Amino acid sequence: MITNNLPYAKDGVKSNEPSLNTTNLYRRPEKCESTETVLFNKKMTNLIYCPITATGKYVIPGTVTTIGIEAFSRCKGLSSIIMPSSIKSIGCLAFENCIGLTSIMIPQSVEEIGYRVFSNCIGLRSIYVQMESPLNFTEDSEIFYRVDKNVCVLYVPQGTKRKYQRADQWKEFKNIVEMKSNFLASSNN
Repeated sequence: MITNNLPYAKDGVKSNEPSLNTTNLYRRPEKCESTETVLFNKKMTNLIYCPITATGKYVIPGTVTTIGIEAFSRCKGLSSIIMPSSIKSIGCLAFENCIGLTSIMIPQSVEEIGYRVFSNCIGLRSIYVQMESPLNFTEDSEIFYRVDKNVCVLYVPQGTKRKYQRADQWKEFKNIVEMKSNFLASSNN
């Protein structure tokens, strides 16, 4: 159980209140490549916080269904994040300012992505999306704020390129590439 002063975590959700509800935060021996400890709720369904000093590739455990608000925010040393097919929700600003992030895979199971999730991910070069239909980002024009959409390649399932070329925010990517479904499935491992 964690009782130290990790930033703004309370009841599994970040807030502006620095107090902690220590009964709901648990340290798990899950490590990033830099051996930093990642915080989850007791049931390991909500990824709450990844230390900003984390580096390298991080594979989110298969029990996680929710990535919390600002969970990876300012993790400048992370280069790649792989989400399991259990992820349903990604909180607002979850990957904001992950400037070292070059690659991310979004599974088909994702139903909701919060505001400005990838804002200031200036190093992002590839996004692998497994969703057959693009999520609607009509109300969030800054979901990919400062991502270089001329350089970053958006990989989508075979037969879906036209859908992504017409969808708000997704259509801003100049390089949308269809991938065979077996490639996208194997990138989740």
